[in-house]
Amino acid sequence: MYLLAILGVILFVVLVGGVTEMGFASLSSCIDVTSLLLILVIVIPVMASMGMLKDLNHAFRLTLGKWKADSLPELKRAKMAITYLIRCSLLAGTAGALVGVIQILYFFRANIQSMMAGLAVAICPLLYAFVIAIVLLPIEARLEIKISEFMESE
Repeated sequence: MYLLAILGVILFVVLVGGVTEMGFASLSSCIDVTSLLLILVIVIPVMASMGMLKDLNHAFRLTLGKWKADSLPELKRAKMAITYLIRCSLLAGTAGALVGVIQILYFFRANIQSMMAGLAVAICPLLYAFVIAIVLLPIEARLEIKISEFMESE
């Protein structure tokens, strides 16, 4: 079921690429490794400072593997780690987009075409953050279901 979320994102990208006049070549403007690195550089230290990297590992093992939870607090901490990962990625993407837009507005001296290209790159972190959140939402939901099932079984 988790693969359906990833498949949905891929299908969305294919549909968006197929309906534009440039076709799939227009999707190349959505690829910006620097924006993805910006999100990772913010998210990983924040999650580590919260002490949730271990819980994040448990969350992925509990939902994507055949791993069973030993206790209710373990499940709750795993869900909390995914929730904070979603929040942190959204905030990091928003911060990255705002910094990009501020730089474009501050240094804008050329024609409107270069400004539009700069804005397209500037909002890439926001796009990446939303994609990360969409992919992580099913994991959060599965953890919530596992918590409910664990509480009912006791």
